[in-house]
Amino acid sequence: MKKPELLAPAGNFDALKAAVENGADAVYLGGKEFNARRSASNFSREELKKAVEYAHLKGVKIYVTVNILIYDDEFYEAGDFINFLNSIGVDGIIVQDIGLGYFIKKYFPDLEVHASTQMTVHSLHGVKFLEKMNFDRVVLARELSLKEIKFIKENTSLKIETFVHGALCFCYSGQCLMSSFIGARSGNRGQCAQPCRLPYYLLDRWGNIISSKLHLMSTRDLNLIQRIPLLIEAGIDSFKIEGRLKRPEYVAVVTSIYRKAIDRFLQNPGKFFISEEEYKKLLQIFNRSFTTGYYFGNPGKDLMSVDCPRNKGILLGKVVGFEPENSMTKILLQEELRVGDGIDIRDDEGFGYVVTEFYVKNNKRFKAKPGEIVKIKTKGKVKEGTAVYKTSDVELLEEAKRSYEEPALSKKIPVKIKLYAKLNDRLKICIEDEDKNNIYLESDYIVKKAQKRPTSLEEIKEKLTRLGNTVFCLKEFEVDMDENILLPFSALNDLRQEAIRKLYEQRIEKYKNKRVNGDYKAFLFYFQEKNKGNEQKNKELMKITLRVDNLEGLKKGISYIDEIYFGGQNLKQTLCQLKSALNITKKEGKKFYLALPQITKQADIREISERLDESLLTKIDGVVAGNNGLLNYFIERNVNCIADFSLNIFNSVSIEVLKELGLKRVVLSPELSLRAIEKLKSDLELESIVHGYLPLIVSEHNIIKSNSGKDLNIAYLKDRLGKEFKVFVDEKNRSHIYNCYEICMINHIETLTMANIMFGQLYLVGRKPEEIEKIAKAYYLCIREKEKIPEEDIAKYYTFGHYFRGVK
Repeated sequence: MKKPELLAPAGNFDALKAAVENGADAVYLGGKEFNARRSASNFSREELKKAVEYAHLKGVKIYVTVNILIYDDEFYEAGDFINFLNSIGVDGIIVQDIGLGYFIKKYFPDLEVHASTQMTVHSLHGVKFLEKMNFDRVVLARELSLKEIKFIKENTSLKIETFVHGALCFCYSGQCLMSSFIGARSGNRGQCAQPCRLPYYLLDRWGNIISSKLHLMSTRDLNLIQRIPLLIEAGIDSFKIEGRLKRPEYVAVVTSIYRKAIDRFLQNPGKFFISEEEYKKLLQIFNRSFTTGYYFGNPGKDLMSVDCPRNKGILLGKVVGFEPENSMTKILLQEELRVGDGIDIRDDEGFGYVVTEFYVKNNKRFKAKPGEIVKIKTKGKVKEGTAVYKTSDVELLEEAKRSYEEPALSKKIPVKIKLYAKLNDRLKICIEDEDKNNIYLESDYIVKKAQKRPTSLEEIKEKLTRLGNTVFCLKEFEVDMDENILLPFSALNDLRQEAIRKLYEQRIEKYKNKRVNGDYKAFLFYFQEKNKGNEQKNKELMKITLRVDNLEGLKKGISYIDEIYFGGQNLKQTLCQLKSALNITKKEGKKFYLALPQITKQADIREISERLDESLLTKIDGVVAGNNGLLNYFIERNVNCIADFSLNIFNSVSIEVLKELGLKRVVLSPELSLRAIEKLKSDLELESIVHGYLPLIVSEHNIIKSNSGKDLNIAYLKDRLGKEFKVFVDEKNRSHIYNCYEICMINHIETLTMANIMFGQLYLVGRKPEEIEKIAKAYYLCIREKEKIPEEDIAKYYTFGHYFRGVK
């Protein structure tokens, strides 16, 4: 049975040490440049170099996250960063940006490229797309079941990586625009503000509250420790622990327990177990309650932690009284309490702090046991029955810290040492480690016959095996020596020290001989900011594409637009109406494209294959594909593809990749500003969404039914500012959450045109037919008749999106 890689996170050097010393096979971390956890401490270039050396010395791989979308004017700097990572011997780069992945494989062929979960790969066709791009590994979407993962693994040559522990995103990773459009902090650029962890009311379409103010999008934490055998048997190559924002002690505890679990199963599959103590440690170090995610089916409401978006810890006890004269709260303990522990009192206000003192029977204590009543000073009265949780355990934290700080507990590399000591020949040594690195050295010392007392075997062994202050430990020792010889201790010490130094260097340097293929700087220079993008300004009138998902809306809007994108989030409905929609469009002499959902799993692609026969494919003008699996499927069938906005196309290199694949048009990321769009260098047709309620989140979770018990397909999330976000639940029970403001660029069409936007999309999925007609007609009059139309005439609440502000 294949041993999976255990991949641990590191947000700083202590966390790296915690991961390495507690059994990680590989560590993923980010530099201070271009990574999706910009709020972590992260690593400077000098720290990255030290981190790689530290890990490689101990036989651990390093993967660096460069997993954000890259602007054109950043590409030169990003390329320089990749060259640096290549030079220091990094084992792999984790990317979201398809252009960056293409660039790395083109110019740094020895560097592994891993597709981040931000790439939203959720089908075998998506994985096959990455195979053609020469990627080495894919981190699959967390919404896949174990059955789906196993199917993909059995049908690809790529390594498969999946998350096994830690925080989950409510949205499909890479598809969330909520933080971006609410506060210009983009998850695709490493600055997610986590609006999903905030409280919301759930309203029906008439404004009635159908769920109280709760953390409706706050997921529980993933925990698969008890399912490790099933994951190993499925053949998953790498088990990933989430947590680059977590403290080093968290990394130490979680890595250690998963290391033990994996080894335990591999050593004796029939007697696999997770002890109660191990599971309790996972709960104590951090949890929002645990879930197995989507691995074993959709967990519904059990996926969520609606009552508490932060660390829950473990139940410490309950309040049994209050002494108003000294503001002392009495707590009956169910767990041990120590000074230094963190607690969280879960009353209506809710507050937490580190315990600095407490009393038992009026005696000051440092430790109390279950069953005892402790008195703790609080800022006010706490009601009887209020639950109190222990959110941190000082003893567990100290134990975790010792695991990576105490030299005696540090990870050692076993070595074999053999000494050759032959009379009248040079003294020689051979040292070999478990990875077959070996050093053979000859000393200047010529072995002499002893005149008095010969050097004993015990003395030789004692001198040569002094490895305590090094990263090595002795596994085997052998001496091939003549009798009655003299070996000065200084000669033995010098030979050992030099051999160890060279073995140290060999373990580090062997990772650094990675190729650079061609002149990558010339490639990057082409995309530098000073090139100012495509100098050829578009002089033609912008063409308008209309995206609708119903026949009545299509009929109402078709006479005002140039091309139709037909389809919404309900795949069955779209395919059922396809022929009718196609006939209506062709009678009007307009181009017709089938628009498919952002998320199309393997079962969805099978359905598309069954319903779209060859004759129908030849009648449509193409498809609008929103994920790389759909791109791969239709490119293989020679169907014209338009890359949808959900593919997050952000720069000229990514556009170039699509051009090489045969595409002729791309709908740009809605996070691009006009300034960024102007810099794009491409002869592809560029399209941008100019009007509509943009989908901010797509989730596998049915947020309406889970919180109201009702089979509704439309509801609204109301935030703390009173803003209402429409929720639509599709036929697959996925939730789609739309912006509360409508993008409306009707008075900036000329500016977009000068930025080389050739097609403006009216994204009117889910809209009423009369609304579609009104909006489409307005844009027709604006573009064709040059009429000035106030935004308020077609949008009650509107925004310019990121066109004028962009994201950092």
